Amino acid sequence: MTLRIIGGLFGGRFLKTPKGPQTRPTTSLLRQALFNICQDFIAHARILDLFAGSGAIGFEAISRGASFVTFVERDKRAAACIRENAVFLQVEPQVQILSMDASLALSRLLSPYDFIYIDPPYDLKVEPLIALIVERKLLAPRGLLFLEERYKPKAPPPAYPGLDLIESRRYGIAHLHQFRLPILDVTI
Repeated sequence: MTLRIIGGLFGGRFLKTPKGPQTRPTTSLLRQALFNICQDFIAHARILDLFAGSGAIGFEAISRGASFVTFVERDKRAAACIRENAVFLQVEPQVQILSMDASLALSRLLSPYDFIYIDPPYDLKVEPLIALIVERKLLAPRGLLFLEERYKPKAPPPAYPGLDLIESRRYGIAHLHQFRLPILDVTI
C-alpha cells in the first residue's frame, strides 16, 4: 500500500509502508480530519506517535511544522520503514524512533508532548497506556491526546481518569476521540 503525505512542506510525497497485516494505516480521510482539527496547534509542537506503523501521522505533523516526533512502533519492519521515511524526507534530527512495546516506551519517556496520537490494534485495551501517560505527565498542560479505535455503534463515549473528552467523531470504521487534561478553575 502506498501512503501519501496530504499537506504542508512534504505534501504529495509518498511514504514507504510495511508489508503484511502487522499495521493498519490511518486513512487519508481521518488524517485530513485530524490535521484540520489541530491545524492551529501543530506548529512547533512535540509529537508522540504510539503504534506508529509507517509514521504517517508523525511525518504529516512534521510536514505541517511540528518540531519533533517520537515514534513508538514494536514491529521491526514497520520501525525500519519509519527510519527509511525519515531519511527520505531528510528529517532525521527531528525524529526519535523507539522500536519497543508502547508501555515500555512510555515508562522511559521523560518530557511532555504537545500532541499524542494513539492508534493501537483495535482489540488492544488502552486503559493501562492512557493511565501511564497521565501518571507520568507525558501530555503537556495544554496538549491534546487523540485515540483512534474501531467504531462501535451505541457504545458510550470513552472516559479515562485524568483526561477530559473534548469530542468524538466517526470516520468509516474508525472512531477518533480527542482528549485534554482537565482545565483547572482557579477563581480568586
